Amino acid sequence: MTIGDVTKAIEEEGLRDLTGQAPEATVATQLYSAVSSGDSRVRLIGAGVFEHTGVSTVPRARQALGKLELLNPREIWPDEARHFTPWLLENSDYLAEVLGIDLELEQREHAVGAFSLDLLGRDQTHSCPLIVENQLEDTDHRHLGQLLTYAAGTDAKTVVWMSPRFRDEHRQALEYLNEISVGDARFFGVEIRVGVIGNSDAAPLFSLVAQPSDWRARIGTRRGTDEMSPVKAAYLDFWTAYLDRLHAEHPGVTNVRSPQAQNWMTLNYLRKGVSLNGVFVKRDGLCCEMYIDTGSAGANDSVFAALLSQRPEIEAALGEALEWDELPGRRACRIRLQRQGSSRPSDQTAELVAWLMQRHLGFKQVFAPIVRLLPQELWSADEITS
Repeated sequence: MTIGDVTKAIEEEGLRDLTGQAPEATVATQLYSAVSSGDSRVRLIGAGVFEHTGVSTVPRARQALGKLELLNPREIWPDEARHFTPWLLENSDYLAEVLGIDLELEQREHAVGAFSLDLLGRDQTHSCPLIVENQLEDTDHRHLGQLLTYAAGTDAKTVVWMSPRFRDEHRQALEYLNEISVGDARFFGVEIRVGVIGNSDAAPLFSLVAQPSDWRARIGTRRGTDEMSPVKAAYLDFWTAYLDRLHAEHPGVTNVRSPQAQNWMTLNYLRKGVSLNGVFVKRDGLCCEMYIDTGSAGANDSVFAALLSQRPEIEAALGEALEWDELPGRRACRIRLQRQGSSRPSDQTAELVAWLMQRHLGFKQVFAPIVRLLPQELWSADEITS
C-alpha cells in the first residue's frame, strides 16, 4: 500500500485523526503512538508494518460506575507456591507499578542456603538485587525471619514482603528496618487484594502498607555534608524537577518516582538489558538515549544491529536523526539524541526539562513496541552473564 492508501484507510476506519505536512512521518508516529498506548485497534507486526485488528469503535468516554467487590485471593490463587508466585513472575508490571520502580523478576524458588526464596530479580531503577517473599495469609514471625535471611543471603537492596493482611507489629518492623537501614536498602510491605465489578474479570489490587521514608527527603538531608557534593545536589534537583513535571503532565509513562543524585537516571526499562535513560555528559550535554547492556558483548551487538536495520523507520517516526553509537571495544551500545545543557540551576532548567520530556515520550512510543518484537534469539547470541 502507498502512504496515500494507508492515510485513506486510517481515515475511513476512524483509527486516528491525521494531520501534518509529512505523511510518512505522521502516519508512523501516530501508529507507533497507538501501539505504545495500548490502542486495541492496531498492532505492530514488523518493522514499520502495522495491522488493523478489526476493532473500529473508540472506547466509550463515559461508563456507568459499578460496585467493587473484594475476593479472597485464594479464590484466584489456591496455593501460594504453585499459583501466586508463578503468576507474579509472569506479571511483574503490577508489582513494579505499586513499588514505583522498574524491575525484572528472574527466578522463583531460588536457593539460599538450605531455604528457597520465592522470587529473585533486579531493581532496574536502582541497579541492585531485589527479592520477594509471598504469603496468602496474615503475616507471621516465620516469614519475617525468612525475609531477613533471604535479604542477607542475596545481598538484596530492595526487599518486598507480600500478604493479604499485615499485622501491625510486622508493618512496624518494616518501617523500623527502613529507618535504621544504611546505604540504599529499601523494605516494602505490599497488601494483596483481588476485586471484581459485576461479572468482570478479577483484577489484582496491590497497595503499599510499608515503604521507605521519602527517598527525596532522605537524600536532601545530606546536602551540605561530605555525602552530597554541589554537583550531586544539582543532579538531584534536576531529576526531581523532571519527574515532578513528567508525572503531572503524563502520568503512567514511567514507574520511577525517586530522583537520583547522579548524572544519569533510568526512565524506562524496556527489556532485559535495554533501557531508556536521561544522561548528562561532559561539556554540558544532556542526552536522551537507548542504552543496551545485556551483560554480553555479542548479544549487545545483535540487538543493536537489529535496531539499526530499522533506522529509517525509527528516525521517520521520531522526526529526528539519531546518533547510533556501537561503542566498539566496550560492552554496551547506545542510541541517543544530545543537546547543550547543564544540570546546574539556571533559567534554562525548564527548557531542558521540556526538551528531555518530549524526547523521552517519543523514544518510548517508538522504541518500546519495536524492542518487544525483537526475537529472543538475539539475546542468546553470546552467553549472557547479567
